[in-house]
Amino acid sequence: MCTVTSPDFVPGTMALIHSFLKHNPWFAGDIVIISDGLEPGQEELFAIFPRVKFYNPGDDLLLRIGHLCNALPELIAKRRRFYSIEIFNLGDYDRLLFFDSDMLVMGDISEALSHPAPLLACSDQPNRHVGKVRSRKSFKRILRSEVTDVSTMLLKTFNAGFFVVGKKLLNQNTYNGLKDLIHINIFRNIRTHNTDQVVLNLFFDGVASILPFAYNMIVSKWPEFLSGKKINLPDIKVLHFTGNYKPWEPDSKMNDRSTDPAFISFYKAWHDVNDEVQEKISRRNSQKKE
Repeated sequence: MCTVTSPDFVPGTMALIHSFLKHNPWFAGDIVIISDGLEPGQEELFAIFPRVKFYNPGDDLLLRIGHLCNALPELIAKRRRFYSIEIFNLGDYDRLLFFDSDMLVMGDISEALSHPAPLLACSDQPNRHVGKVRSRKSFKRILRSEVTDVSTMLLKTFNAGFFVVGKKLLNQNTYNGLKDLIHINIFRNIRTHNTDQVVLNLFFDGVASILPFAYNMIVSKWPEFLSGKKINLPDIKVLHFTGNYKPWEPDSKMNDRSTDPAFISFYKAWHDVNDEVQEKISRRNSQKKE
């Protein structure tokens, strides 16, 4: 199980890991956290979980991200989003689950892990984007009916917040190919907020097997998923608190949805898990003092 964290994402990362272990007691693998620049004492917090391993992003990956950010300074604040690429350098594993650190696991995901496909992820085309594809150059959504040259579009794009990758793709060729796409020639033309999602979709165009939206339910899009009958509330496996909907941030947009029963339940679910995490930290600190 893999994720990326940073100093301001540590609360989300800890809630993610705890929720994953809580709902997937069968899991006996490593918990891989890719990070750099954590504040003193933050790494130690993760000792409440078993088999945690920290990895730094590779030097070449950091160099490529640095070159890109020098050319496009607007990407500096998003630079750590590219760290997900580092998991493809973990060739000692047979299968990896990747989660963004602003996710919360709500159920058993063993079915996704056991699927034989080399790459699984959820579509990034919710209800209002039916009939659209993404431009290979700008990554913007465009009407499929208006595209005359299929080589200019990406047909089956996916959200990079949660994906499962098999050993076949965990190698240096994949890793190097993905790094090559972190380049000014690519990102000078991108007209969306996406980062690693652009890289992954360009490299794995048409490769991913698509999972149900239940494995990556974007909280801010809940009304759309509901109206489009894409998912039922009890079926949700993973909540994704994208954008400004981070439950641990004081100015979270979740606060603006305080009268919506579904959003209240999502917000409460995260805070209930966070309370359990804080209790585990408190118990561990007490044991260390004894």
